[in-house]
Amino acid sequence: AGSDLAALRTTAVLDGDEYVINGSKTFITNGQHADMVIVAAKTDPAAGAKGVSLFLVDTTLPGYAKGRNLEKIGQHSGDTSELFFENMRVPKSALLGLVYLLQERARERLVIGAIGVGAARGSLDMTIQYADERTLFGQKLKELQNTRFRIAEMETDYRVNKAFVDQCIAE
Repeated sequence: AGSDLAALRTTAVLDGDEYVINGSKTFITNGQHADMVIVAAKTDPAAGAKGVSLFLVDTTLPGYAKGRNLEKIGQHSGDTSELFFENMRVPKSALLGLVYLLQERARERLVIGAIGVGAARGSLDMTIQYADERTLFGQKLKELQNTRFRIAEMETDYRVNKAFVDQCIAE
């Protein structure tokens, strides 16, 4: 469901002193190596996004399975996986609630934004270095008018996005 909590399909149904979790998760960072995972699951389907709870789940429990390691373009130091839950029973004490999800979601989004801004700066710096080193039509690439326009446009995009992320962090 990504950011759409109301569309979440993984469920956790209270059964005595345990919750029974069924569903799956895709694009989970470090899913192949995690000993513990935090799982968002619907505990009250009628409540929409407010009926979602977080659970601290031991990955050695029966009913937990790791899927394939997904290919991705970047961040190769952390795997990205599929996780499956089939009648997995967790104790009531594994319930973290919803408040943690709501509190940390904004911070997680800010981290993603900061990573993107940092990656843009690094890419721009490498582009500028390349344009300074590469010769084309008897002159450095950075001396060509179109290259200068493009680099100026990239610098502007970078600065606008950095200012936005900085403002979000300040707020």
